[in-house]
Formats: sequence, C-alpha cells, structure tokens
Amino acid sequence: MYSLRLSAKQRYNKRVTAGISALLALESSLDSGSMGASQVYFTSEGEGTWEDLSAAGYLLSNAFRRNSTAAPDSLPSVKKWKAFAADIAVLEKIAKKGKDKDCASALAALKKAEASLDAYLDAVELPSVDEMK
Repeated sequence: MYSLRLSAKQRYNKRVTAGISALLALESSLDSGSMGASQVYFTSEGEGTWEDLSAAGYLLSNAFRRNSTAAPDSLPSVKKWKAFAADIAVLEKIAKKGKDKDCASALAALKKAEASLDAYLDAVELPSVDEMK
C-alpha cells in the first residue's frame, strides 16, 4: 500500500509542479496588462495547463490517504485542494473573458489564490509558493 501511494505522489508531483509554475508565471503578463497568457493557460490542454493541474492536483491530494476506507473528501489535502480550486475559478472566469482591462482583477484573484495554494502545497509536501517563484 505504501509503495502505491509513494508511486502516485512521484507521478503527480511533476505535473502539479509544472502547472503551478505556469500559473505563477501568469503574474508577469497580468502585471504588463495582457490577458493572453492567462487565456492560453486556462484553455489549453497538456502538462503545465490548468486542465492538467486540476486533474493531477486532485489525484496528488488523494494520494495522502492513510487507509483505503477514508473518503477522499474527508482528507485535509483534498479539502485544501478544493479551496484552492475554488479561488482559481474566479481567475479562470476573468481569464476566459479575455479582456485586457480586467488584468487588475485577474491579478488580485491570483494573489488571493496564492494563500490557499500555499496551504495545499504544505499538505502535499511540495515547496511553498515563494520557493516556486
């Protein structure tokens, strides 16, 4: 059982790290007044996009089960993932509109999400937001 959890953690860590790095990189384009990178991040597929991060992030948080009978939604790591995903939903909604005039709102949403992201990263034993930047 332990080796299965370890294998899952190793498998998803790379994808989660790539997605978070790409997410944090959006800050510079939002600072410069462009929503282009944000639109690409939320509408593209593949490693380093929101679609991949949302799948791998949940699966990684689920790999922190102590036993097979625990419901995923009861896990602290899953709860922290869901809180982060809810914060990102605000940014995603702004980004999908794609209006450059909304960069300030998108940047504020990203900054707000960083707090819940830090809690999630701590729960899944990954480096903090500051260390990933």
